[in-house]
Amino acid sequence: MAKPRSGKPEENETRIEDPEVLRATFLEILNAGVEFPIKVEGTHTLPYFSTVKALDWEQGTLVLKLVRPLPHELLVGAVFHFLCSAGEQRFEGFLEYRGREGYLQYTFRVPTFLVLADRRIHPRYPFRPRESAYVILQDADVPGLGVAGPLANISMGGLAMRVDRIIRLDTGIRIPPASAVFQRGKGFPRVRVQGLPRLHVLEVRGITAHAYERGTEVILGLSFAGLSGEEEAALRAALDIRDRLQRGALAGSRPESGPIVLRSENRSAPPEATAPLDPEAPAFGADLLRRLRRRTALVALVKAPGPARDSLEARLREAGFLRLQVAGTLEELAAALADEPRRRAPRLYLVDLATAHTGDAEPLEAVRAIERGVSGGAGAPTVILCDDVDPTLLLSQAAQTRYLYTNFPPESLETLDALLEEDVKPV
Repeated sequence: MAKPRSGKPEENETRIEDPEVLRATFLEILNAGVEFPIKVEGTHTLPYFSTVKALDWEQGTLVLKLVRPLPHELLVGAVFHFLCSAGEQRFEGFLEYRGREGYLQYTFRVPTFLVLADRRIHPRYPFRPRESAYVILQDADVPGLGVAGPLANISMGGLAMRVDRIIRLDTGIRIPPASAVFQRGKGFPRVRVQGLPRLHVLEVRGITAHAYERGTEVILGLSFAGLSGEEEAALRAALDIRDRLQRGALAGSRPESGPIVLRSENRSAPPEATAPLDPEAPAFGADLLRRLRRRTALVALVKAPGPARDSLEARLREAGFLRLQVAGTLEELAAALADEPRRRAPRLYLVDLATAHTGDAEPLEAVRAIERGVSGGAGAPTVILCDDVDPTLLLSQAAQTRYLYTNFPPESLETLDALLEEDVKPV
């Protein structure tokens, strides 16, 4: 059995070597179906998330099922570091690779010792609900769940969040938050933390450490899995700023190097005026192609009638979008296009989220309704206009779906041009 290297686990930690304790621990991991990360020791590669599928204590082997295959060139005897939960405790240790068992299933030697992982090895930094720090999660299940809520606290090892919403990603329908949804060891391939000091977005993988109900709210604790060197450095810098704030080192001042709390901009202000493109101005190269695409592409604009729609339509025409099909709803648009041949289907859809969003329904539910409504457009790109981009809209975002603000700032035209450039199908 390979010996631990580079102090992970620390060599001065107390080892758990009792065979009965080891056997009971791995049986619990097997029976609970706990997902945990393993990583080739001494490398900076991404971890492999795994579950125990079989345990042969007499032979001293266990079979792990991974979420992606190990490289074919991996040699027998390669050492993997792992971190897993069993009961109320977390353990870490080393596994020795023995060979391939089947599709995504591999045999490892049972470790001869475990080390109790310290949950409090990293200091935690609390965040108040009124602060801008927010967390969204996405699991790997089908159809999949999205989880969103304010950040409660964070450390280099993980975070805790207040669960506001649980959403089915296929329909966008909300599920009542409950701690029973989150089984210990459940993996989240996408953990997105927004609004940390000097770190607007951090995207990592996480594993459920605990979940409990406190009064009317659900608290979910996650352990980070496989932070890259760049992610670790960025998170450490953000937490250093938070630490100085808590200690009062930055009290009463906002130096340039201090924290930046990133909040949603005020989107109610009117956009800056921009001069329309001069149709007679000379154009060359890429600019000529861009203008040609704008003039020839059929663009569907779906927005309730009124001054806002009239203004947006005028701005689009001034920018060179001459073939606009305007409607108040998707149903109205479908009726107008019913007699259009396939070759003249819209190349691009601009749809106001408000046309499908009603009551207290989730914005993601409205997005799914819009995506179903434009599915007849042979996969044409869809731009959804909204007053504010709810964080959950970024979960399971379709490849050809984009979000723009309803006041349509000048840079929005660049998004439309990029989508038309990607879609090279003839009109």
